[in-house]
Amino acid sequence: MQSVMRTVVLTVLMLMLSMSVAFAEGAKTFGIVPFTVNGPKTFTYLERAIPQMLSSRLFWKDHFIPVDATALDGIAAPANTADAQKALSASGADYLVYGSVNLIGDQASLDVRVADKDGNVWPRSASSSLNDMIPTLQNIAGAINTEVFDRPDARAQAVADAKQRVNQMNPAITVNQTSANQEVYLNPQFRYAGANESNTRLRSNALRFAAHGMVVADITGDKKNEVVLLDKHNVRVYNFDKNTLVPVTEKKVSSRYDMLTVRALDIDRDGVNELIISGMDKDQAATTYFYTMKGGQLVEFAPNVKMLVNVVPLPPNYLPTMIGQKTRKGGSVLTPKVEELAYVNGEVVPSRRVAVPKKANLYNFAWVPDEEGDKVVVLLPDSEKLAVFNSKFDRMVATDVPYSGSTISIENDDTMPGLGKDKLLIPAKYYIPMPFVVEDLDHNGKYEVLVNKPISVAAQFFDRYRFFPQGEIHSLQWDGVGLGLQWKTRRIKGGVMAYQIADLNNDGIMDLVVGINTHPGATGFEARKTMVLGYPLDLGKVDPSTAADKGYSEEQ
Repeated sequence: MQSVMRTVVLTVLMLMLSMSVAFAEGAKTFGIVPFTVNGPKTFTYLERAIPQMLSSRLFWKDHFIPVDATALDGIAAPANTADAQKALSASGADYLVYGSVNLIGDQASLDVRVADKDGNVWPRSASSSLNDMIPTLQNIAGAINTEVFDRPDARAQAVADAKQRVNQMNPAITVNQTSANQEVYLNPQFRYAGANESNTRLRSNALRFAAHGMVVADITGDKKNEVVLLDKHNVRVYNFDKNTLVPVTEKKVSSRYDMLTVRALDIDRDGVNELIISGMDKDQAATTYFYTMKGGQLVEFAPNVKMLVNVVPLPPNYLPTMIGQKTRKGGSVLTPKVEELAYVNGEVVPSRRVAVPKKANLYNFAWVPDEEGDKVVVLLPDSEKLAVFNSKFDRMVATDVPYSGSTISIENDDTMPGLGKDKLLIPAKYYIPMPFVVEDLDHNGKYEVLVNKPISVAAQFFDRYRFFPQGEIHSLQWDGVGLGLQWKTRRIKGGVMAYQIADLNNDGIMDLVVGINTHPGATGFEARKTMVLGYPLDLGKVDPSTAADKGYSEEQ
């Protein structure tokens, strides 16, 4: 009996093995070699980035699969059809995908070819901007799937196979569709808090002044966040209670200096954040004040320093770090050196120089962690467009549109004498960008950069017009080629002056907090008011098919 059972088991195993061999023989393979990049050396990363993007889009389970990467080791981009056949033979694949990309300015011309063992070559060319290269590659991959691999409607098949579920986080956020099988959902386990009609946005009362800086942080040590607002000479602290900004304290920082920025950081590592407020006088002399809350009042935490100070997460640990930069009168207002600051014996002192890309200063850059090599995003001072640099500070790409929309400026003349715009009547200015927010909101290991997109018809015609009546918060993510739009808020009525991710109403749910100034019209600048908006974010990672909690009510 045991002998019979052993025979049956062996027979079944042999049948399964033969079926798997037959199955493997039925699948075709393809290899993609590095592309030839004709352009500046800063774009050499496209040699391997393009093959990676094409490979994921050409993969067809059980039919067309990529060869092992080791099979392509040492194979260079073919220069002609004969070289392509040699490379195809060396790789052992059934198809070889190769090509080139020509770069002129921000425009790219793609030439993709597919060679088979019979000597046939299928060509396809396309042109696009660098920022639109991903959709262009998707179109080329779709054409290869249909015309070369004879694949049925790949798009319909992908939708039928599986949906790529993307968390919308909040109904007031519009998600950009980046793939055909993308499905957007709202987490049913998420409990939205708010008193407006849709329960998707928190909105404070209007304050009778126009703030230009905001930070949300625990500055009292009670484990609850306060809202700190900054205007030209004053800093004000509020509690956000039931959609109302309740005053806690305020302080006139200085009459001589115009305040520029406010930041929060636990400088002495005691679990309570201190305030860092930077300003500048009419002679372009800078100073930064440090405050802490004691007895319900803002008091000096450390002596002020004669430089501007910002807080930026720096590699390799990406801990929030104080950095500073001195100013000077005349010419370029910011001196070249950016320094890391440390808290030593009750004082804030420079500790070491911080390396930054060209055109970067203490305010306009952010490091973005990336598994293929960390990137640095810089808001270019001359155009307010975003440029991406690699970790060696080689410029890779820049966006087509400007961001930030800050209204806070300092006089700055970095042009050659006799060149540039007339500065006699209207001095040249540098607008200090709003801080970048770099977060991995959906916990997928890919970091997003949140930026403000100001919207104004007048600003399109007058480059010094800075009172933006509307804005949108955009989430941008490095996609291997450029900064792709992941999502954006619906249009915000009012000029955005600050934004961050924080728990605005201390309910345990993180919010996208946006500080705005109302826009009463072209002649009503003095009547502007400040409001704080909060968009509760669903940052959970639960199954979107999970039923909502029936036991929840707004009274809880």
